[in-house]
Amino acid sequence: MWWPVLLALLVPAALAQLHPEQELDAQWELWKKTHRKQYNGQADEVTRRLIWEKNLKYINTHNLEHALGVHTFELAMNHLGDMVGVPGRGESTCGCSHP
Repeated sequence: MWWPVLLALLVPAALAQLHPEQELDAQWELWKKTHRKQYNGQADEVTRRLIWEKNLKYINTHNLEHALGVHTFELAMNHLGDMVGVPGRGESTCGCSHP
């Protein structure tokens, strides 16, 4: 009978991943304006926003690690920040670039 408890703990965490973080709204709008991004409907924009947020977190984590000496280079968000790469084709999977 432990599975209802596990489910009760996991469902809110999973649902939180499906909604954009409101504190990033201004940064998202600025990024879209800077890169002239337009999307095909609300569902497409939410999907792209969630990808962008994941990539932004990856970039920020990497740059914090760089500050601690873990990496020798920094990353920056670019116009591909709302996309995912294709593994095996040498494409970035984070929508980031080396500044």
